Amino acid sequence: MMIKPSSVGKLSALALATTLTACGSTSSSSDGSSGLVQTKPAKEITGEPVTPSDKWKLIWSDEFDGDEIDTRKWGFEENCWGGGNNEQQCYTDRKVNAFVEDGKLNIVAKKGNFTGPDNPDGKKGLNKTLPFTSARLRTLNKKEWKYGRFEIRAKLPSGQGTWPAIWMLPSDWVYGGWAASGEIDIMEAVNLKAKSDETGAIGEPESRIHGTLHFGKKWPDNAHVGQGVKLPNGANPADDYHTYAIEWEEGEIRWYVDNYHYATQTHEGWYSQYEKDGMLVNAESEAPFNQKFHLLLNLAVGGNWAAKANEGGIDESIFPQTFSIDSVKVYRCSVDRWKGKGCAAKSDDAVMVPGVTPPAILAVDDAYADGPLLDIYSDSLNKSLAFESYNPVDTVKYSEVDEAGRGKVIEVSKSSGAGNIYFRAPLTDLSHWLESGQLIFDVKVEEQASSAKLLVKIDSGWPHTSDVEVPLPATGEWKEVRLNIKEILAGGNSHAAGKKADIAAISNLLVFEPSDKMTFKLDNIRFEKK
Repeated sequence: MMIKPSSVGKLSALALATTLTACGSTSSSSDGSSGLVQTKPAKEITGEPVTPSDKWKLIWSDEFDGDEIDTRKWGFEENCWGGGNNEQQCYTDRKVNAFVEDGKLNIVAKKGNFTGPDNPDGKKGLNKTLPFTSARLRTLNKKEWKYGRFEIRAKLPSGQGTWPAIWMLPSDWVYGGWAASGEIDIMEAVNLKAKSDETGAIGEPESRIHGTLHFGKKWPDNAHVGQGVKLPNGANPADDYHTYAIEWEEGEIRWYVDNYHYATQTHEGWYSQYEKDGMLVNAESEAPFNQKFHLLLNLAVGGNWAAKANEGGIDESIFPQTFSIDSVKVYRCSVDRWKGKGCAAKSDDAVMVPGVTPPAILAVDDAYADGPLLDIYSDSLNKSLAFESYNPVDTVKYSEVDEAGRGKVIEVSKSSGAGNIYFRAPLTDLSHWLESGQLIFDVKVEEQASSAKLLVKIDSGWPHTSDVEVPLPATGEWKEVRLNIKEILAGGNSHAAGKKADIAAISNLLVFEPSDKMTFKLDNIRFEKK
């Protein structure tokens, strides 16, 4: 579901959090679109459903057969915090927002102002008033699990601004704040039946669901990887009940809908980096998904994903909307209860989701930037920096290539959508570069869309970035560019008025961001003092 950080601990309502999850969260080098909107084509489910193993043993369930929500199993989150995603609902424990009826749990998002605590734990203090109410139920401090099959049968709401989620968070934040300790999104969907913004299906009714993992380091340096799918035969998840599930074993998580196995992720594609004794370290390879997690069910309104996808904003006319849950079932693998192995049901049609390589752990010393010359890239990247890419819709590619007469250069290509490349740095104070420092680099454009521009940014964590447009040479020609660092900083963030980089706390030394389709090369990147 995506959250942002706040407080960490077993009794914490969340821990740190932000969004687009499947949600997901915003990269510190985002372009202002948040990067949460997923416009990639979704996988069309093919093949046949699998049969779950008979070795799964039911150990916990709620089929909502009574007249009330069972508070021995579920607790309520109560706040108007907005989920760390700018969501527009207050979560309450009122029966108008969550109730059991006819064997179903109903989570109802309603229009109407409500005032409550502006923090994830619901503590008294500063309040916020939001225009919608809804509910978030969770098993925190009641039941938690490490490995198993988690199966939820539900019918989803529809309309622009709706964001239902079935997900899991760690009960003890062993590796630190979100998302270093992980998040498992079993199912998320936004704006079902609104006009789709999916590449190749623009304007069709939105029908995608998403399964996602969040991991890496604490926000804003977290990572997330997931898979969107469409149900067979054009079915829309808002029209009927479907069963959403994961099978989670040591080192592997698999996603299912109606027993169609559609995605798999393994520990080779996730990681956790956290602070230990004041130093950033890599956790063991199965981390963070080797600890106990609890379940959450909620219906959000708007936020940095739903409100920025499809038709945009929130269609107030569609509310109230209901997220209806028929049953929640948790199984343990009887073959190996400690690692969850031996009960897998797999399909050859499932996507093996590409993972994320753990970023290099940089030295904490920022002496590399003392000057008067800071060589950033010439034949190789400065050893105090690391290549990174903000690439939410797989449109950006970069590599080091050979260039006649120059040796190694950086080649960057971008097809469309949000995305950039950047040089991650230890937290760096660049104040001494302001008076007479210049950013100097060579650039060559291989091809570009007629409207494409190239921005260069200095970044201390979104939205605290400063950017300037790069004057580009004619296609196919190398050109040296000189930009005063003072002028880059003064320009502020062109995507967020009034924001700019903190020159004393730079986390991404440089960001290169094409606005549209472009292939270009970079060489001899450096800071110099005049």
